[in-house]
Amino acid sequence: MNEKPVDRRVRKTKRQLRLALMQLMSEKNVKDISVRELAAIADINRGTFYIHYKDVYDLLSQLEEEMAQGLIKVCQAHSAEEYNGSTFPYLSDLYQFIAENADMCRVLLGANGDKAYTDRICGILRDEHLYDFVAHFYPNNDPTLLDYFCAFIISGNLALALRWINSGMKESTEEMATLAGEIIMHGVQVLQTKGSR
Repeated sequence: MNEKPVDRRVRKTKRQLRLALMQLMSEKNVKDISVRELAAIADINRGTFYIHYKDVYDLLSQLEEEMAQGLIKVCQAHSAEEYNGSTFPYLSDLYQFIAENADMCRVLLGANGDKAYTDRICGILRDEHLYDFVAHFYPNNDPTLLDYFCAFIISGNLALALRWINSGMKESTEEMATLAGEIIMHGVQVLQTKGSR
């Protein structure tokens, strides 16, 4: 079935606004961004902006919500049981999601991002997948210890993903998923095996 031209135009407009907002937010605080400059960079008129959003904060809020919901879908599509010791299906999908949303990850989860939103994303990663994954492999551990381990893994993966994005994403999503998985499962031993090759 063919996609309606209106739907394509709306998607194109929203994509242009997303890219424009991420560009501007990499340069300044969202409170300093006007609809006028956002529309100019997106190459649309202000009237078109107001068809879709109330203001810049509404646009940002919708983008954040879309990213959060997309991440929840990735997390819920996987279970600990599918891990076979050598492949990391969840991490493969996670790094694919990160690649597809690199512009938003760089801005929203980076150094100048909103800490509350970063905490929300970390909470999703923990609650929708990681805690159950860790508990599956270490069922007799103290829940507090599992919480600490989850916090460590999530922080490390966030730093790893941002480093990958900011260095130009030269490695494939599959390479990053494997690296992240090996670090999670084997820690510093990864450096010993990779460094000796």
